[in-house]
Amino acid sequence: MQVSIRLVSALIAAVERAGGRREHFLALARIDPELVLRGDARLSVEEYIAVLEAALEATPDPALGLHLGEHARSSMYHVVAHLVEHAKTLGEGVDMILRYSSLLASGFEPRLIEYPDRVALRLPYLCGESGAVRLTAEFAMAGLMRMLRQFLGEGVRPLRVCFAYRQPAHHSEYRRVFGGLECFGQPYTELQFPREWLARSQLYANPELHILLQTHAERELAQLERGGSVRERVERVLAMSDPRTLPSMQDVARELDISARTLARKLQLEDASFAQLIEDRRMRAAKSLLQTGRLTIQEVADAMGFADAPAFYRAFRRWTGLTPKQYVATVFR
Repeated sequence: MQVSIRLVSALIAAVERAGGRREHFLALARIDPELVLRGDARLSVEEYIAVLEAALEATPDPALGLHLGEHARSSMYHVVAHLVEHAKTLGEGVDMILRYSSLLASGFEPRLIEYPDRVALRLPYLCGESGAVRLTAEFAMAGLMRMLRQFLGEGVRPLRVCFAYRQPAHHSEYRRVFGGLECFGQPYTELQFPREWLARSQLYANPELHILLQTHAERELAQLERGGSVRERVERVLAMSDPRTLPSMQDVARELDISARTLARKLQLEDASFAQLIEDRRMRAAKSLLQTGRLTIQEVADAMGFADAPAFYRAFRRWTGLTPKQYVATVFR
């Protein structure tokens, strides 16, 4: 799971717009200024979370993510935003986001969810009360609102803008950005809108340019998938799987078009094991559920597929050195 350095560049612009200093922010984030100039550089999830926390510390703006999403330039989203800009329909634009979002952040790709009367663009990993989750959710949802306006006009009103955390103190800024359609404490962070909107076209699409952009995006995607370590490629597969029914090593090997024996050997060369990656995936899923603050320990254990709460307690302590209750206390203190 890795994040493009371009998102750090976007945060720099937001911090400076809010009155913070670039040098102070990068020092807090422990990011080499030279690294920001490399468009192909990528950060680990842990490094990026540290960057988000540094951004919140470097500026007094509590709604930094909302303002970032409102003012972000297309270039900050790499080729993905340009593909959306030249898509013929909103549905095609959504397809571009679903296919190429890993160029910005691999392992955290959005999903299109179909309800009986609507669809939703869901960001399944953005739940919990941490500042990093909130900043990222604000940025993403404000950006998606900009996309809807591109196809449906400035006055567009989706059905719901859902956030999987409690209402923050600066909720009046949410109301300004989302027009009162925002709702908090939801199971998922997602943007819901009528299914028929997917067929809406835009006036400014350039089909020829879109083909060129998609060719470039496919080349970068292939390079990313080839160039990533085997561990990263396995993590991407596991990240898109239900933690209750994670795939076997044979299933993942088949997905990567190699044998299970080759997969095990390559992971060993990277000082990793498939069993450990499975444990890491389950740990991250458990943490994400606990961070919502809405589920009991028993409910989290059930959602994770454990036979009972004591079995979940033992597994969580093995993963983190903390009991679930101790971990929740650290999140909400």
